[in-house]
Amino acid sequence: MKNLKFLVKRVEDYKPFKAVDGSDVVEVIGMKTTKTKEVSIAYATVKPKQKTILHKHDFTEVYIILKGKGIIYLNNESRPISKNDNILIPAKTWHQVENTGKTNLKIICICVPAFSERKTNLKKF
Repeated sequence: MKNLKFLVKRVEDYKPFKAVDGSDVVEVIGMKTTKTKEVSIAYATVKPKQKTILHKHDFTEVYIILKGKGIIYLNNESRPISKNDNILIPAKTWHQVENTGKTNLKIICICVPAFSERKTNLKKF
C-alpha cells in the first residue's frame, strides 16, 4: 500500500448505480472512482421489503449498518441486523441482505482488496 495517496471524498459527489447484487450503490473510493485497488468504500441502500441477490466475492468485505434493520444471510446462517452493527464477511462466503423494515437499509461496504465485479459470483437458481 505504499503507493496510496491521501484522499478525501464525499458521497454527494458521486451518482448511485445498480450493483450486481441489486442494491443501489455509491462508490466513493475504489477502482471505478479513484483507481484504488487496495480497498474500496461504498454506500449501499436496500429498499424496504427487498433483498440483495445471494452472492460471494473473492475478497473480504465489511458491512457497517448506518440505518434501518434487516436480516443478513451468511452461508447457512441468518442474523438480525440494525443500526451500528458491524459485520465481517470473509472471502468466498455466500451472503445476502434483506430489509425487513419500513425505511431504507443503509450500509457502508468496505472491500479489501477493492470491489471487483469479476471477482463476484451470483447464486443462480
